Amino acid sequence: MLKIEEKATILAWAEEGVSVKEIASRMGRHRSAIHRVVAKAKSLPKFAIPSRKKGSGRPRKLTSLVLGVMRRQIQKYPGATAADLKTTCPELAHLAERTISHALQKHLKMPSRVAAMKPLLSVKMKKKRLQFAKKHKDWSAADWSKVMYSDESTFRCIRATRSKVRRPSGSNRFDSRFTVKTVKHPDSVMVWGCFSAVGGHGGLFFLPRNTTMNGERYQEVLQKHLLPSMESHGCTHFLQDGAPCHASKRIKAFLADKPFELIDWPGNSPDLNPIENAWNYMKNALKNEDISSVPRLTEAIKTLWTTNLGKEYFSSLSNYMPKRMQDVINAGRDMTKPC
Repeated sequence: MLKIEEKATILAWAEEGVSVKEIASRMGRHRSAIHRVVAKAKSLPKFAIPSRKKGSGRPRKLTSLVLGVMRRQIQKYPGATAADLKTTCPELAHLAERTISHALQKHLKMPSRVAAMKPLLSVKMKKKRLQFAKKHKDWSAADWSKVMYSDESTFRCIRATRSKVRRPSGSNRFDSRFTVKTVKHPDSVMVWGCFSAVGGHGGLFFLPRNTTMNGERYQEVLQKHLLPSMESHGCTHFLQDGAPCHASKRIKAFLADKPFELIDWPGNSPDLNPIENAWNYMKNALKNEDISSVPRLTEAIKTLWTTNLGKEYFSSLSNYMPKRMQDVINAGRDMTKPC
């Protein structure tokens, strides 16, 4: 289809007496297209440019109606695929799945993305999250700097990841050079740690192999690793999640007479405990380390915790707590993005 600028150029050259053959050569267009423009212009007022014939060309398949149906359906069911839309929406039955995918990505700006993994929250849990956020919404970064954050996490000797490789066409996909090695049941260690904005990293404890945290072990961890850190950091509050061993009568009795306040945790809310960020940072950093055995993994964790993660890093995690509280309120008690 000729653009309006091209039509104007054709008519200007025709007015100068340039032949149709020459104009077609200059424009790189077929002579019939030049003939049609010149012929149609003869019936129009001087200097008028012929417009495109109304209704000519193939009708658009992606009309505003069709795109509107797609948008409403995806807004209602974000997980729907192109095949789902084609099957469930009669207005889209005439479209190819590839056309639907293209329209979602290019026209509606709704590309397919990997869904975030978040804990399932009950109505009761959401209510507690909102109460927790409102209770602490006026806490400043200085207030949060007096909190000792703690948690446990499991580290595995081999962390399976979906890595990308470049291999020549026709090569064996399963060649050792082009595969990522995994272990079905890799060795692992469970680690307890704590930190504060004021003192940086606190105590770090590795549970014995093939054991899990229970009330008795947790009390020993608090006695040997938490209390000294609380005193040296000068913290006035202690934050732990709602794991069964943390909420046991034994632990409640142990913490009852301590010179600091236990923060009431809303439960099932890893996005509200900044130590989760530290664990994730360490697990990503360990991808580049030799952690093929438990001793090597343990030493790598100790190095990361005590050397790589400085006081400034831990302080930045704590300083973001006011923003986390506001995010929960803004999200209507739902899960938020970890800072």
